[in-house]
Amino acid sequence: MYTLLIDTHSNKINIVLFENEKILVKKELETEKNHSITTMPVLIEVLKNGNIEISNINEIIVINGPGSFTGIRIGVTIAKTLAYTLNIPIKVMSSLLIKAVSFPHEEINIVEREKNGVFLGKFDKENQLQGDYKYVSNKEYKELEKNNTKEDIAIDYMKIFEFAKKMKSTNPHAVNPLYVKKIEVQK
Repeated sequence: MYTLLIDTHSNKINIVLFENEKILVKKELETEKNHSITTMPVLIEVLKNGNIEISNINEIIVINGPGSFTGIRIGVTIAKTLAYTLNIPIKVMSSLLIKAVSFPHEEINIVEREKNGVFLGKFDKENQLQGDYKYVSNKEYKELEKNNTKEDIAIDYMKIFEFAKKMKSTNPHAVNPLYVKKIEVQK
């Protein structure tokens, strides 16, 4: 069984191909504002290095944000299109959830930085979101009490894979980018 993970929420494109219970190929590419140009070539390279055809993919995991506005739209669109056309399950995780899953904790506040502020999410020991995701400016974040807050967490893709095995799949048409930050016209 092959599972494809697509993560384009930050300035990095991460594509991971799992075969059964192990990572077969992992590719990370740092890019500045080039997700629309580079994501598909990275995906094709991963499949080629794994020596499989796209039709062999059995499941997709996509990181739907919050994060880079364009980056998450690119990743989500590719994942939805593949899940729909291949008629395979798709599972959705947030960029904050993958950090929580990657880091052992009892209860934790996860931070995802961006240029002008941070995204926040509070997770219990079962990695369930407590409340809603929030966005605060850098100034507001400096003033917050930061008990049990973790920012720089190395992503453990095997833990994400294991966590995703317990998740229900989503209808590809219902998968959407997770926008937490309001854009100027919404303010």
